[in-house]
Amino acid sequence: MEVMLIGIPFLIYIYLRIRLGNDISDQERDESLFQEGIEWFNQEDCVKAFRYFDKVVSEYPKSATAYFYRAKCHYYFENWEAALNDFEKTLRIDNSIAEAYLQKANCFYMLEDYKTALFELKRASRMFLGKNADVIRFIGELEFRGGDFESAEKNLKIASSLGDNQSTILLKTLFIGNIRNISKYGND
Repeated sequence: MEVMLIGIPFLIYIYLRIRLGNDISDQERDESLFQEGIEWFNQEDCVKAFRYFDKVVSEYPKSATAYFYRAKCHYYFENWEAALNDFEKTLRIDNSIAEAYLQKANCFYMLEDYKTALFELKRASRMFLGKNADVIRFIGELEFRGGDFESAEKNLKIASSLGDNQSTILLKTLFIGNIRNISKYGND
């Protein structure tokens, strides 16, 4: 009897949560709300997109999507510091946007802060669950630049196994003196 008294309200609660729950994330909602600006950005009309998102940020100061696209516009205009600030604001609002970590790493790279860029890339790789070949290749490139050849080779091999052709080329050119296991990455 006690189970029925507890079970029935619980089932009603679950039913109501499913029926009345919000099925879309904040990012998905914002992307549909800001579709006009996103389309301008995708069409590379970044001046219009920047003006749009600059206005949207003041209207929706808690929108990670608005900051994210404004940051992408700053990045397009090669304004690395402003882009970096907006990517950081994006991640403070919503730290689940994996591409923001990648773009933040790109900003640090452009500012020649390779150590911080590598740190952000490793965070991005975790967010992408280690399945993004571009991120892993970029990690390998920065590790090579930093002199960690063993880790660089390992990461380039992982990226290559994920189908990244550029990693295969880098393996052949950067590690040309290191013959072991390189033939299995090429089509020789």
